[in-house]
Amino acid sequence: MKHTAPTARLRRALPSDAAELTQLRLVMLASAGVVPPKPWSLECERWFADRLAGDQRFAAFVIDAGVGRLLSCAVGQYTDRMPRPGQGPYVGHIASVATDPGHRRQGHARLVVAAVHNWLTASGCGQINLTASPEAAALYRSLGYANVASPAPLTWSAP
Repeated sequence: MKHTAPTARLRRALPSDAAELTQLRLVMLASAGVVPPKPWSLECERWFADRLAGDQRFAAFVIDAGVGRLLSCAVGQYTDRMPRPGQGPYVGHIASVATDPGHRRQGHARLVVAAVHNWLTASGCGQINLTASPEAAALYRSLGYANVASPAPLTWSAP
């Protein structure tokens, strides 16, 4: 009998995926030159598990290799927005898009980002924001994301 390798498939993440989602987030952060201290990984894992277990405004989509390993992920969450003509009641945000370096350029990021986008729009998001790395900008543009000229987004961060 011939043994075939499991096929990678797109699915919504479960609380049991928290450790693998944390590992992929570490891959994403490393690509930006960020190396968190060790205790941070446990904090991140708990955060993912808590949200995946009960936050209806949070979802992650993954490419599952079928062997207890995730190859790619993207997460989405949304919040209420003030009423605005022609816009849905929520604003969404896509984050933590990451693909294992050994499995890049296979369309995995496109699949997980599209799944999160579709989930956010189905949830009532009239606007979805994300932060693109220079390497990923072309992917997001091909999915309809663009720089908005006005009003210019400004961000404050604690020092």
